[in-house]
Amino acid sequence: VGFLSHENGRYSFAYLRRELQQPEFRPLPGLTRAVAAPIEADTLFPLFAERVISSRRPDREVSLTALGLPLDAAPMEVLARSHGHRVGDTIELLPAPEASAGQTVQFTFLTHGVRYLAPSEQDKIAMLQHGDPLRLVEDSQNPANPRALLVTASDGIRLGWVPDPLIDIINAIENPDLRVERANKPDVGYHFRLLVRLAGVVRESKGLFSGPDWETN
Repeated sequence: VGFLSHENGRYSFAYLRRELQQPEFRPLPGLTRAVAAPIEADTLFPLFAERVISSRRPDREVSLTALGLPLDAAPMEVLARSHGHRVGDTIELLPAPEASAGQTVQFTFLTHGVRYLAPSEQDKIAMLQHGDPLRLVEDSQNPANPRALLVTASDGIRLGWVPDPLIDIINAIENPDLRVERANKPDVGYHFRLLVRLAGVVRESKGLFSGPDWETN
């Protein structure tokens, strides 16, 4: 629905124009002022700050280790790696790498839907090592999204799905190289099981997050 950024010590949030034009559009809690124009602040907006793994949480070290982050990771680093996930809502934060046509780009993401995999497929995740090659497979029979992309091991075993908002971004990358950034055991929970790193060159005909669909207010 919008872009959250941090530059020169200031946080900024802007809605996508395409979302503002939807009849059912509802602004995010605490970000109603951003509807008219981008909103800036010296501190991270509460809606997002509460999604950063708190230093008071006893599982902070375990969670950050599972994400491949140091204990002093900045809030935006934590949000980009963890997706800002909270049980019971649908808000998710994903990396938005800037790159023009012909440029190299890389970013990480957590696979979705691990809880829906078979036990043997979930066990496969725990066996993976950093740098292991992975594959992207179209999942056209997926009842939730016929454009879904599966992440699989090199032997074809399913490991989860690409987050839907990243599908168009990945399709704009030529010959994406997908590798294991970090694979975790079941004790970290389904959402943090598999962290993937994707790298590739942006297609000559496209730039990432460019064009009318990505214009903000």
